[in-house]
Amino acid sequence: MPTAVKDQLWRLVKSLSKAEKRNFKLYATRAGSTTDNKFIQLFDVIDRLDRPDDAAVTKRLRLSSGQYSNLKRHLYQQVLTSLRLIFINKEIDIELREQIDFSHILYGKGLYLDALRSLERAKGRAVEHNRDLLHLEILEFQKLIEARHITLSRQVDNKMDLLLNESAERSYSVLNTSELFNLNIQIHGRYIELGHSRTEVDYRENEAFWHSIQTKRFDRDIVTSTFHQKINRFQASMWYHYIQLNFEDALESALNALTLFRLSTHMTVKDPDLYLRCLYYVSVFAYLRDDGSRMRRYLGVLDQFLADELVLLNENSQRIGAIYQALMTLNLHFIDQNWKQARQYGRRLVTRYASGDFQATEHRWGQFLYKLAAACFVLRHYNEALDYLNEIINMKMGILREDLLLNTRLLHLLCNFELDNRALVDYHLTNFTRQMRRSTETADIHRIAATGLRKLLKTVPAEHADIYEQLDRDIRRTAAQDPFEFKALLYFDLTKWTGLHLAPSRPDSSPSFEPASPAGDA
Repeated sequence: MPTAVKDQLWRLVKSLSKAEKRNFKLYATRAGSTTDNKFIQLFDVIDRLDRPDDAAVTKRLRLSSGQYSNLKRHLYQQVLTSLRLIFINKEIDIELREQIDFSHILYGKGLYLDALRSLERAKGRAVEHNRDLLHLEILEFQKLIEARHITLSRQVDNKMDLLLNESAERSYSVLNTSELFNLNIQIHGRYIELGHSRTEVDYRENEAFWHSIQTKRFDRDIVTSTFHQKINRFQASMWYHYIQLNFEDALESALNALTLFRLSTHMTVKDPDLYLRCLYYVSVFAYLRDDGSRMRRYLGVLDQFLADELVLLNENSQRIGAIYQALMTLNLHFIDQNWKQARQYGRRLVTRYASGDFQATEHRWGQFLYKLAAACFVLRHYNEALDYLNEIINMKMGILREDLLLNTRLLHLLCNFELDNRALVDYHLTNFTRQMRRSTETADIHRIAATGLRKLLKTVPAEHADIYEQLDRDIRRTAAQDPFEFKALLYFDLTKWTGLHLAPSRPDSSPSFEPASPAGDA
């Protein structure tokens, strides 16, 4: 899909459902307008295009470049306005802003008391839906009216004091929310920039950074925290523990965030995106803790939520829900070692993705393809696995995470090795070694596998058994000693590869790891 700014009108039109297109036509032809209007004709032409083509549009409508530019701008605004009319009863923020706009209009007409009544109604809705910023905006407008004009509020005892106290409390709450949101973003950004703690020095530096970004306020503990403040605090703690490779405490923080939704069930409907994210985080950390029962339970919760007809999700929420549902399902198949089910489910996703029924970013789609390729590898469908891996490798590199790329390249090598493409493996192994040296996400597991492949290439098949035995021991020992290595192995358990070449009687037990205390092996 194009990402250029000039194609934003095409993307908007293509994102419309049939009902939204019908609503736009009704809106556009209001007040005696006809379908002969140029901007409606432009809408119809763009709607029929499979891809953006400015030359075809201008030729079809006989427009100059200047006319075309102005017409596109006008159509874009008209489509958004028609959508706003649809979503005004679905999105509380849009509804509240409309009420604030109405209050400004009433104030401009000199109807001060009517403006205040409208603001009071909007304020109640803002409080009900935890919209602190809009609540504060309403309070500031109320203060402006009260300060500039004589109103009936002066006749109410303590009316001004109550308004000022409410404004001060809300201002503090907004500041508190912003600071905790910053905390969440900062620690998450730390992980994106530097990754996990690999050494004792890394551990101490991340610990010092965590303490340095805490905002100290003497009165924070005596003021009741809002829902979103608590969520940001728990999620920031979750990311910190994840950076420190303390999966148990990260899971506890994720569960604490999810518990807030259980205590405030109405928030699952008012902020479904955050609720879906919390469910997904719990499932991911349960996966890292090898807790299949918990993964199964929360996948069921997510399935039930997405299937609930009383929950009206917008397109973005539906898309997010579908992505998390698919990731959680594949992870559950992996932890249960249901490779056939994982492959079947992944292939259905590929079909849905090709038809446009399942939409995901390139990075997310890369994750799906990798998991599908891993399942195919275990089932010895090496050529099919290579098809998926090649698609990942051909994606834009800047979008994919380093750990995903490393594991993709390694699995690509293993598939070619199993297909006896030795010359290809030798060539790509050199590039993989270079990539390992450059990447901060390289684990000892990757180096062990690369070294093992080198030995296998240089020896005759009759001597391979001893190499696979040594590889299997090294992989298991390394994963058991270091949480970072254990996490690296979760992308694809290399003991499944060595197990394909060991004696059939050998028990197939995957490495396990019990994370140490936070001050342990970080």
